[in-house]
Amino acid sequence: MQDIMLQNTSNDRGFNSVFSEVQGQGPLKIPNNNCLRLFHFEMKNSKFSYLGLHPFLQKNIGRYVFSRATIDNYYLEGEAEAIGLKAIELLRTASTPNDNGAGGELGEILLYLFLEQKLNAPKLLSKVELKTSGNQYVFGSDAVHLLKIDGKTIPSFQLVLGESKIKGDLKSAVDAAFQSIGTAEKNQENEIRLIEKNILAESFDPKTTEFIKSLIVPSKRELSINVDNAFGIFLGYSLKIDASQGDNDGFRVLATKQMEKDLLNIAPYIEKKIVTSGLSGYSFYVYLLPFNDASNDRATIIQKLKGGE
Repeated sequence: MQDIMLQNTSNDRGFNSVFSEVQGQGPLKIPNNNCLRLFHFEMKNSKFSYLGLHPFLQKNIGRYVFSRATIDNYYLEGEAEAIGLKAIELLRTASTPNDNGAGGELGEILLYLFLEQKLNAPKLLSKVELKTSGNQYVFGSDAVHLLKIDGKTIPSFQLVLGESKIKGDLKSAVDAAFQSIGTAEKNQENEIRLIEKNILAESFDPKTTEFIKSLIVPSKRELSINVDNAFGIFLGYSLKIDASQGDNDGFRVLATKQMEKDLLNIAPYIEKKIVTSGLSGYSFYVYLLPFNDASNDRATIIQKLKGGE
């Protein structure tokens, strides 16, 4: 079957004005393709500033919440301006009251943005699409994205199962992510059946639907194409430095050094988690983002996005 290029759904305009990357630790020391990358918000007045984050999330919230087909339908009906508002309404109703701060909606949205914008892996399905569709199945992953692996003699793709966690401590976020990944790894067949049954026919045109089925549905598999599963992880945490001493420029220096240290120190911890969890056969794409106070900030940011509820 002809290779069909799936396009990203998110709007990248403004991404580099919100997030800056810290250089440091290279790829993880694991057998398969991977990355470990740390980004940060603008530093202003001795703390991270979220000023640019809100409009960027507003711009992309509809693209995250709705399938491609639903968005296309809004445009056909002349209601493109309502996409963002409708998405926020649905996000409110899809909220989980018992969310304990381990990741939640903000982590899921940021996971979506990083997997599309930095990994170039277009969204197939997000958890929120199931929440808003009334599906009762508990989706194990936060998202499923499709990554085309370039430079291979045989066409190769990866289904990237997404997991997001936001916690005050970075190692605790890693632990929580791998606990969830263990569950998702054991239920991959359910995830694939869910994509096939509930989403594909609604989200893509018929030709693209058949192509995706040829990659993931056993009875439709095109064996001339290599397909592996992978994991994409977003981890938010609190940057632990004393901002009470020194000026704003001093804070920027201290914060950058701490982020470089965090990146260097967490790499072997993640590598060990992969090995001890028996997941060395998978690719891992890990994105880190520090906050001033991860648990509180995440609640404030998502409440503002929903209209201050």
